[in-house]
Amino acid sequence: MSISTLPRERYTTSNLPRKRSMLSILKSIFRVIPNMIVFLLIAGTIYVGHHTGWKLPKFSELTGNSIATVSDWCSDHLVQESKCVECKTDLLPKAVEFGFCNEHGVAECVIHHPELAQVNGEIKSPQYDTANAIALIARRENNSVDSLHSKRVQFSTIDSVTKSGIEVDVVNESPVTEMITTNGELVFDPNRVAVLSSKVPGTVALVLKNIGDKVKNGDILALIDASQVGQLKSEFLRNIVQIRLRKDNVARLTPLAVTGAATQREILEAETSLQEAEVAGLSTRQFLANLGFTLPNVSDSDDPKILATKLQFLGIPCEIAEKLPALARNGNLLPIFAPFDGEIVSSDIVLGTVVDTTKPLFTVSDPSKMWIMLNVRQEDAQYIKEGLQVRFSSDNSNQKTRGIISWISPSIDFKSRTLKVRAEVENKDGRLRDKTFGTGNIVLREEPQALIVPQEAVQSTADSQYIFIRDKNYFQPDAPKIFHVRQVRLGAKNGRNIEILAGALPGEVVVTKGSNVLLSHLLRNSLGEGCCAEH
Repeated sequence: MSISTLPRERYTTSNLPRKRSMLSILKSIFRVIPNMIVFLLIAGTIYVGHHTGWKLPKFSELTGNSIATVSDWCSDHLVQESKCVECKTDLLPKAVEFGFCNEHGVAECVIHHPELAQVNGEIKSPQYDTANAIALIARRENNSVDSLHSKRVQFSTIDSVTKSGIEVDVVNESPVTEMITTNGELVFDPNRVAVLSSKVPGTVALVLKNIGDKVKNGDILALIDASQVGQLKSEFLRNIVQIRLRKDNVARLTPLAVTGAATQREILEAETSLQEAEVAGLSTRQFLANLGFTLPNVSDSDDPKILATKLQFLGIPCEIAEKLPALARNGNLLPIFAPFDGEIVSSDIVLGTVVDTTKPLFTVSDPSKMWIMLNVRQEDAQYIKEGLQVRFSSDNSNQKTRGIISWISPSIDFKSRTLKVRAEVENKDGRLRDKTFGTGNIVLREEPQALIVPQEAVQSTADSQYIFIRDKNYFQPDAPKIFHVRQVRLGAKNGRNIEILAGALPGEVVVTKGSNVLLSHLLRNSLGEGCCAEH
């Protein structure tokens, strides 16, 4: 290594760390510059937004071609300042305030103060007691201290109303029915349904009626060959014979007691034996009556053989007995009778089948009277009472009927949390079917001349409901184009319409389409940003 190279090597080695630190500083500065640029842009945006109310400037302002502001313009209410009824109240003074009506639940009640109505000509009041209708069920209430109803929405011209998409309709009178809707089922009246079976074991000897047949009270539906019936008839005949014999014995011994030819003991035993026979006869008679037999009155002169013939086909007409096969013509026959007029709705009986007391043979029903069984929600139970009309419609709407509530369950069903309600209906034409599911509407009230408006006319806030009524002088040339704000109470819905129980009178003109736009302007005004619609 030469002497000339030594200093250069020392210089290079000593300055290397310094160069590296300079590079690191430059790199750090370059990394910070983008972040600083973004920060400056955000700060600038905040500054500009704060001074412009966060509104984008118009294109004309950006290009320096802004138009001078018209001097006669109310920027708060967006109409000509010289015509603004809110700024210049003398142009259209507000009506006298009457406050909140507790009876109808609205501010400035037009029912009690019809002079507030925006109607040209004769003012007509509702044709029914709307206060009673309001109190009938729980309805949404209005805030009594709310002041939104005191506002008025003003447009500069009729053209501006049209361009804003505002449409109107008239408060009309129309029939309305308010109902509680429930699900339910149409069933036979259980008091007019009978499930028939044999009262003693036996065999089917003859079938006279089948499913679908109409029957009358007392008609024989079938005959059962039951040996127990034959035994009871035989026992009944034996009792009759024994009673006669023991009566004769008592009659014979009684005169002998006078002469001493018979003792008192013999007479007492004879009378006791007679009483036992009579009791046995009564018991047998009762057994036969329980089986449905009506026994003939028996006199002492009746021949037991003739009586036995009568008992053989007891309760069976001759024309039916003649239909029996020879082997079944005995005294064991038990008729199955129809308990009332009706129709056989089910049958499970075949000739020769062995039956017992547990096997149902026929189900007879009287379909002329039926029940509608409804399941009313627990929250609606308080409005249900006997005598209200029920309108039932099956799920496929093929069956419709009306009935009257005749029974209300005293308790709420534990599982479904519903109230059982029954209504009775007539079905003389037989068109209604058992076990039909459908919808039951319980009618709370019917109004032939209720006040209605389209549902889109009603707007709501968190604590009140409103409609917008057009001023009665709207079409006069120099009159302000005003829409008044009204609190309302709502009633029943009728298709696309809804009942107004308070807050409007017949003939007033209400905003329908666009009413939501008017409400939004009012709500914006409540936040200090103006109350009127743009022109």
